[in-house]
Amino acid sequence: MFRIHRKTGKKIPTPVFILVLVYAVISLYPLIWVILQSFKTERQFLKSIWTLPSSLNFSNYVTAFSKGHLGIYLKNTVVNTAGTLVVEILFITLAAFAFSKLKMKFKNVLFYMILINMLIPTPIILLPMYLQVINLKIQNTLPAIVFPYFQGFAPLGLILLRNYMDSIPNEIIEAAKIDGCTMPRILTGIIVPLVKPMLVTLAILGGMGAWNEYMWALVSISNTAKNPLSVGIAILRDQISTLGYTPVFAALTVGAMVFVIIYLCSQKTFVRSITEGAVKG
Repeated sequence: MFRIHRKTGKKIPTPVFILVLVYAVISLYPLIWVILQSFKTERQFLKSIWTLPSSLNFSNYVTAFSKGHLGIYLKNTVVNTAGTLVVEILFITLAAFAFSKLKMKFKNVLFYMILINMLIPTPIILLPMYLQVINLKIQNTLPAIVFPYFQGFAPLGLILLRNYMDSIPNEIIEAAKIDGCTMPRILTGIIVPLVKPMLVTLAILGGMGAWNEYMWALVSISNTAKNPLSVGIAILRDQISTLGYTPVFAALTVGAMVFVIIYLCSQKTFVRSITEGAVKG
């Protein structure tokens, strides 16, 4: 037996369809469960965690924002993520263009030296990074958050974007040079528009990493008012005795749904860019 894919018209074997469906249910169940708990009253949750909420109770979200200071944590996370994305997209684009299209000595050596960072576990460099932040006196500031995030994502982003740029014919650049275009003009006017799908993918991947980062934010930030959402939710969890369980589920829902919505809106671009960046080059 087969099922017909609505968009491609291809036949999908029923066992494959069932397997994918089961995997989807298993993957989505934790998120759906958290969302359902966020709409329950505290009494309903303590009575049974498996029943559906009797009504949509938005008071948990009000409590999370008013008493749990979720709005402050959310604002800090948005600022941190936006700053990280600006730095990541700018530097990774410049580096990928240099490694893909420019001629320079020891290019491959430098490229692989950057990739070595992917082999270093984060806990090993946590203390040196923290000491560097203290020595530079930038603790509790945006640069203290942004540049470690960028350093962790840069190797993967560089691989994906350089491979994507490698698929662009060099003849386009040579023709632009003949027409009198400078390298900055070639980068901004020709290369960047051609690699926009991959830039969207990098923004999603890098943004998710910055949005969900917990360990470095916990170590580098000592001012509670500047904590991001990940640390803020942990603080809410420690206040269960006063706020209850359900506001914590409301905070978890807010933190999770942002990038779920972003991914759903750009799913086609994301999947296509990952595939092309992985096989081209």
